[in-house]
Amino acid sequence: MSSSGIKQILLFILLVFLQVWLFNKIHLWGYATPLFYIYFIIKLTGDMNRNLVVILSALIGLCVDLFEYTLGLNMLACVVIGFVRYYFLKLFAPRDIFESLIPSFNSFGQALFLRYAGAMTLLFLVILFIIESLSLFDPLTLIFRITGSFILTILLIFAFESINLGVSKK
Repeated sequence: MSSSGIKQILLFILLVFLQVWLFNKIHLWGYATPLFYIYFIIKLTGDMNRNLVVILSALIGLCVDLFEYTLGLNMLACVVIGFVRYYFLKLFAPRDIFESLIPSFNSFGQALFLRYAGAMTLLFLVILFIIESLSLFDPLTLIFRITGSFILTILLIFAFESINLGVSKK
């Protein structure tokens, strides 16, 4: 197994652990919960087989569902994100290095990476919270939950990428 594969496995385990035992306990103002485990799907390499991406996305969603008893909600949202990830990469990635890149501040630049991560995160949160509420009868609460969770998740992704950038420059 390559060192990239080992890093992906360790990232998977770390993100599931952090999500289940730390981030799911955070509910700012009763609305905002960081859903940082989506970072795993965002960081998968551009040349990874699309079927494998969907399987890994389903697996991370299933792991979070098993610990949180959410009956496949996270898994469904992760599978959709894993499926559209290829198209988001084609939209946001620099054209000359699309196939071989690992999405990051280094390969995309900060602004482009945050747009890519933001689009993936926003779609993920919209799917997750609409399915979780099973209605649109309280749109203001839904908007607050999506917006608050989006801000917290993007801030965590930015912080983690900044830490990775600082480590990789040393």
